[in-house]
Amino acid sequence: MSTLTPRSLSRSKASAAILNALISMVGLVVSIAPLHLGSEGASASGDNPPFAVLVVGVVLGVLGLVGSFGIWRGERWGLILTVVIRGLDGLASLAGVFADDTTLRLLAIVSVVGAAVVIFLLLRPTNESVATTRA
Repeated sequence: MSTLTPRSLSRSKASAAILNALISMVGLVVSIAPLHLGSEGASASGDNPPFAVLVVGVVLGVLGLVGSFGIWRGERWGLILTVVIRGLDGLASLAGVFADDTTLRLLAIVSVVGAAVVIFLLLRPTNESVATTRA
């Protein structure tokens, strides 16, 4: 039998964990959808990114969800993993800001801003907290 002891999680870290999980799930859906085409099919279709980018998107999505779990549990590794993943995602999305396609440009801007917001929420000093439980 395990007992649950309350611990505190700041509102900014809780918000960052939720936002990071949402960004990661969207990234997973967007990356997994065209994977069934394979490497030849993804590169032959003009509107899909290269197959390697899709695989990296899936890996970043999964790691982002793991990072959100770590943040929610109050683990330092979750914070570090999320900052690294969102930093890489934001930097990778910077190239899309200059894309010719308006939709790609908008998605890239949202991705860069989302990554910056998550990193800001995680690294800002806070005093408020939200009660959660720990097993």
